Amino acid sequence: MSTFHGRCGGQPLRTALVLAGGLGTRLRPVVSDRPKPLAQVGGEPFLGRLLRRLKAQGLERVVLCVGHLWERIADYVGDGAPWGLDVVLSVERTPLGTAGALKNAERHVEGPFFVLNGDTFLDVSLAAMARFHEENGWLATMAVTRVEDAGRFGLVEKDFRGRLLSFNEKKGIPGAPGWVNGGVYLFERRVLGLIPAGRPVSLEQEVFPGLIERGEAVGCFAAPGYFIDIGTPESFFKSQKEREYLP
Repeated sequence: MSTFHGRCGGQPLRTALVLAGGLGTRLRPVVSDRPKPLAQVGGEPFLGRLLRRLKAQGLERVVLCVGHLWERIADYVGDGAPWGLDVVLSVERTPLGTAGALKNAERHVEGPFFVLNGDTFLDVSLAAMARFHEENGWLATMAVTRVEDAGRFGLVEKDFRGRLLSFNEKKGIPGAPGWVNGGVYLFERRVLGLIPAGRPVSLEQEVFPGLIERGEAVGCFAAPGYFIDIGTPESFFKSQKEREYLP
């Protein structure tokens, strides 16, 4: 595993925001008593696995963007000491969407920062992703991975340099392969200033399409490692069978 170098553009890069506030509607038939990031995979909450991975990659601080049943997450994580992390919670009193959650956590962010979905895992080197981001001068970088069935995911189109050309949230052709959003991002702090406050905002449906339309430099970092999304009963059961690939 690559050791994370901890800086980007000369600024400290040690913080990750984890999107853990979703309602988990699709997963509710099999996980109804807890927020989705606390779903047990191999006898351990999925969120615990993500936190251990972030620590192993050299990050120091995690902001959990929480909402639905957030008290359960607070009880489990505490201040992050079991993982050797500094963990704080950013609580949404009403659902704000994936980008609105980041805006709500703006006060906790000082420089460039990673973002991870709390219900997906992508085996990606954050150090390599940060180098790609810095060397190309991207404002935002999305980790992308290639899957055999892109129908459930955000389908991306990129050029030979890795620049994001288009992003179509969950509009892939069922059964067709393609590059998809891996649920890991690296943003310059300026992106937060482009997100409207006080209303739900979607990264996938508003922010990334808006950045492309504005001509902003948005990169796609190809990550061919293991990828799983536990957001549906089918993928959740798959994660139980493939847990040896998880951190």
